[in-house]
Amino acid sequence: MIKAKQTKKRGIAVLMTAFALMIIIPIVGLGIDVGLLYLAKAKLSAACDAAALAAARCLNRGLTLADQESAAHDRAIAYFDANFPVGYMNSRSRTRDATVAETSYRLRTVTVTASTIQPLYFMGVLGFNQVTIGATGKANRRDVNLMIVLDRSGSMQTSGACTPMKDAARSFLTYFANGRDRLGLITYSSGYYFAVAPTMNFYSTMDSTISSITCSGGTGAAAAVSEAYHQIQTINEAGVLNMIVMFTDGVANGVYASYPVKKVTDTRYGDGSSSYSNTGSLYSMPPSTCKDGSGKSYPTAGWNPANKVAVMVGDTGTTGTSWGLYAPTMSSITAGDTASSDSNGCGFASSVNNRYRRDIAYVPDTDLYGNNLKCCYQTPNNFTSGGYSGYIRPDRPIDIQKAAGNACDNLAATVRADTTLAPVIYTIGLGTVDEVLLKRMSNDPASPIYDSTKQVGMYAYAPDATQLSAAFAKIASEILRLAR
Repeated sequence: MIKAKQTKKRGIAVLMTAFALMIIIPIVGLGIDVGLLYLAKAKLSAACDAAALAAARCLNRGLTLADQESAAHDRAIAYFDANFPVGYMNSRSRTRDATVAETSYRLRTVTVTASTIQPLYFMGVLGFNQVTIGATGKANRRDVNLMIVLDRSGSMQTSGACTPMKDAARSFLTYFANGRDRLGLITYSSGYYFAVAPTMNFYSTMDSTISSITCSGGTGAAAAVSEAYHQIQTINEAGVLNMIVMFTDGVANGVYASYPVKKVTDTRYGDGSSSYSNTGSLYSMPPSTCKDGSGKSYPTAGWNPANKVAVMVGDTGTTGTSWGLYAPTMSSITAGDTASSDSNGCGFASSVNNRYRRDIAYVPDTDLYGNNLKCCYQTPNNFTSGGYSGYIRPDRPIDIQKAAGNACDNLAATVRADTTLAPVIYTIGLGTVDEVLLKRMSNDPASPIYDSTKQVGMYAYAPDATQLSAAFAKIASEILRLAR
């Protein structure tokens, strides 16, 4: 009797196991098929995303919009095919396409769509043999307003870096979309030259203009970058990426300002000529020998010579300096241009540059763009007595350099405070440069005054001219990363 009951129990267990397997096997099969579909879907989505990103990066290829869109389409298809080839995971009837459209103001969107038929293995027993899956990838490319500011000072020519800089800058242009991005060019030495006005059809003009650059003079960076920012303000587009890229191979040492003519006798350093030959000694110097517009000279009553708009360039020592006088537009000028009818050998003329210590009363507190020359990067020496007490000395070249650095630093602070246009400054330094100042200007994360609440730029350093292309490319990649 006991054996019969045990036999019946074993029979029931076999039946229950068979019944459970009928349920478990389809569930396991469903899990395997769903897992394979999930993998295929993830791979399809990743291929679409990669293709869209690659196409967005390619929207600068070609001089026309049609060429750029065609290049983007071809790049998208190539990337998709590489990541999801025909027959991947036994897929069938694969389709893929890429489109480029302007989805909002100066914003292009690349959309990649794809679908494929994936086989089902275990679910085939239930009559489900295949499933169609699809995916979409999108990437945006925001247009850029970019002012390029290039140092063409004499040290570039002396060091042999002028040609490598031009080659790197020309290559830099190819990262941007002709017909969509808006680029302009300013070059600078002692003063600045407004070389190419911001334009969307920039490539051929800027390429030839950069090729023709010659390098000579000082480093009047503040005026050049100020004018670049002025151009961004003039364009006045808040919906795009507004950028300034500044390159230099030296230390800012040019101050573009309106300088008053010296009208009193005071004590200052010699001018290296006449009886004031020792530039390391202080002398009692009379007023300027300039004549005003009516022909009057000091001490004639009513003598009133006009201020001079000029760029003063100071080196890093207490002796020696050079500077030129330029017209305010700085569009097509040469050293020695005069800004008024004053005459009689003013130190504002190129023929008597060594008289600047005598003829300039003082360096004003701000340059022509309103940039503060007295703070906050370095502290220049001021007159401590006499009629010009408290003003920056014009007779010590090192103080001119400090004032120039302050102008750059103050300008960058002004740009960062612009929350409407939100411009970003990028800086590139070659060789011996003031890296601290360049990092401060760009609000690079390595800057001692880095502010994460403001627009964050980047400083790229090239130890020598062979590294210039890499430095420019690094900045271009960062700009395009933000554009996508």
